[in-house]
Amino acid sequence: MGYESEIDSDASAPVSRTVQPSERLSPDPSLRQAPTMETNWFSKRYLIAFLAFFGFANIYALRVNLSVAIVAMTSNYTIIGPHGDEIVVQPEFDWDRELQGKILSSFFYGYILTQVAGGWLACQYGGVRLFGMGVLTTAALTLLTPLAAKIHVYLLIATRVLEGMFEGVTYPAMLGIWSRWAPPCERSRLVTITLSGS
Repeated sequence: MGYESEIDSDASAPVSRTVQPSERLSPDPSLRQAPTMETNWFSKRYLIAFLAFFGFANIYALRVNLSVAIVAMTSNYTIIGPHGDEIVVQPEFDWDRELQGKILSSFFYGYILTQVAGGWLACQYGGVRLFGMGVLTTAALTLLTPLAAKIHVYLLIATRVLEGMFEGVTYPAMLGIWSRWAPPCERSRLVTITLSGS
């Protein structure tokens, strides 16, 4: 068509040269180094990761506080009176070991119910709102725990089930947040910072 390309006969010939052993052992330094990624520790993603860390630390404390408190609630203890005499104080609650086990396990009955639902709710309504609602409601129900225990043991069990249900949505909600907000190269670091709180 009026245009002819010239083919350089030297360009198509294979080039061969002898590679020295020192070149084989130490390739070009730029090829040996992994690409580095700058981390901006003051970005909003890391602020959210650290706030979520403290949120998870909070809900973990809310989860286990009754496990510690139930010992004092159901055990005798001795105090020394003003004249040096020993006074045995009876426990406030007369719960046997089986009932204590039901009280402590009731949290996890609620917790397991909302794990899958929490992921779906995070996709529908957003993980931020769901995480905040889960932490806030769990904290409010924990404040009601002493009152529920004094009213009736089954009210305490119901309160613990509700605590578990609201805390159960927090992990799926946070993973939903990071699936949308974290770039793939930072996702594992952000999730690790966040979940280290629990």
